[in-house]
Amino acid sequence: MSSQPATSRSVPESIAAVLASEIAAEHLKPGERLTELKLASRFEASRGSVRDALRLLEQRNLIEMLPNKGAVVIGIPLEVIADNFAVTSNLIALASRYVIQQARSDVLHEIGERYQAIRAKVDSGFTPPIEFATALGRFFSLMITSSGNRTVRSMISTILTEASWEAMWETPYDHLTLDRQREVAGMIRNVWESIEADDCDGAEREIRLFHQSHRDAVIQQISIRRKQSIDRARLIRLAEPASPAEPPPDFGFRLDRLEETVAKLVHESGK
Repeated sequence: MSSQPATSRSVPESIAAVLASEIAAEHLKPGERLTELKLASRFEASRGSVRDALRLLEQRNLIEMLPNKGAVVIGIPLEVIADNFAVTSNLIALASRYVIQQARSDVLHEIGERYQAIRAKVDSGFTPPIEFATALGRFFSLMITSSGNRTVRSMISTILTEASWEAMWETPYDHLTLDRQREVAGMIRNVWESIEADDCDGAEREIRLFHQSHRDAVIQQISIRRKQSIDRARLIRLAEPASPAEPPPDFGFRLDRLEETVAKLVHESGK
């Protein structure tokens, strides 16, 4: 990662963005001190800009300012990561409902194509996790951008630029094996089939189930890496699988019922 701040933001915002990403990826570890002088030299910025960047990080609860120590890295709690998954899953689920109700053929066609792209990856063998995650992102991003709901789009954009999400693009925590990629592709198939069937409730449920599974895989890997546990109350159930539908009666069963009905009518008419 470059130490130079991005030019599309103010200098303090750009410095804060780089440091936030490094904190999320644990290149900067909890307890590590951040000194203004070193950061000013690294980013070729004034100490005032660095000080403003540290204030931004403090507001985001990524660092704390301690007497006689200055800025100290806190890190991103596992609970915050879990919360981000919960909020994102519900926003994308809502976006899917807009897409289904609008029923634009061009959008539905492209969503189908993006599902097929995911399917093709698992059919061809193991895909690097970042490449696989990118294909998933393209599938869901189309629903977000096509929903027509600017509030949903803005809120998701804000969450996805959080350091905790950005870090997962540097250090993948899910989609690490072909079996897992096949499992995820099956979940996306369920989402697509619900959309294709105009089933808003089903699509919302399947999207939440996907994010629930994704969240649990990510939290498990990060917990192992950090040797930390999470408050289990924050791992809420985002959705429950649909109850299996009662199988339709076969032809023989229907014929027997019909014969019983006819026999009953004949019996009653003969009275």
